[in-house]
Amino acid sequence: MQLEWLEDFIELARTRSLSRAAENRCVTHPAFGRRIRALEDWVGAPLIERKQPLSLTPAGLLFLDAATQSMELLLAARAQFQNIGLNRDEPLRIATGRTLASEFFPDWYQSLHAQFGAFPVSLVTGGAQEAIVKLSAGEVDLQLIFSSPLTRILIDSERFDSRVLAQEVLLPVSAPNDQGLPLFSIHAESDASSIPWLGFSPTLSLRGVLAQHLARLPQRLALRMIYQADSYEAILEMARRGNGLAWLPRMVVQEALAAGQLVIAGGAEMHIGFDISLHRLRANRSERVMRIWEGLG
Repeated sequence: MQLEWLEDFIELARTRSLSRAAENRCVTHPAFGRRIRALEDWVGAPLIERKQPLSLTPAGLLFLDAATQSMELLLAARAQFQNIGLNRDEPLRIATGRTLASEFFPDWYQSLHAQFGAFPVSLVTGGAQEAIVKLSAGEVDLQLIFSSPLTRILIDSERFDSRVLAQEVLLPVSAPNDQGLPLFSIHAESDASSIPWLGFSPTLSLRGVLAQHLARLPQRLALRMIYQADSYEAILEMARRGNGLAWLPRMVVQEALAAGQLVIAGGAEMHIGFDISLHRLRANRSERVMRIWEGLG
């Protein structure tokens, strides 16, 4: 029996979807299915009912409790060994996105340095879903992300602790025309189909933040996407060149706004607030993680 099989089964029990669990675990659907079947062979009983909607068998419900407790005990023991052990210079491992790594983390680290003194950090960048998988598996100690509807679903409050570190805002921006006005602008009554939109790829968590906000407007806006990217910086450059309207985090556009390369392209109803949040696996109670976590409270 392999440890990853337990992690697979716990994720499957949480999502109740083979395809979604496979995606969250970063494996193909067929490979994920084979691992679940291998776990059932090892247990000696079927763990899931393979019909829609997917459910756990009575044996699966019993085994889920055992698997969850086992993983938490193993991670807690691992954290203890790391704490007492052998390498006091082990870095604090943090998973985050590329934009937060460059635009938010340096200032935040300076504040931690002032509060807790110098300590080594290993920063790993990637998508939010990938970071959640790493945190779940104990591969990182903390996760620093833009909070979104998707991350709130994926981060189980029974397994993870969360803190809001800061508030951010998505701003609608466009390159200016000769008069300094936006080439493209948007408001609640806009004919959005005539506005070229520079959008987020599905892998970016802020796509869900934007979609949720637009869905709540009195009039539905059917945006015409002409470009999408999984990089806020790439979208910024396209907006600078006058290719369309984009929503981007204030931290990404503030310099371009100050330089007059971009202008705000929508009213207050198009400014979308969201959180920058920090998460930890509750079972990880290493001294350094807990000292920082409790110091932020």
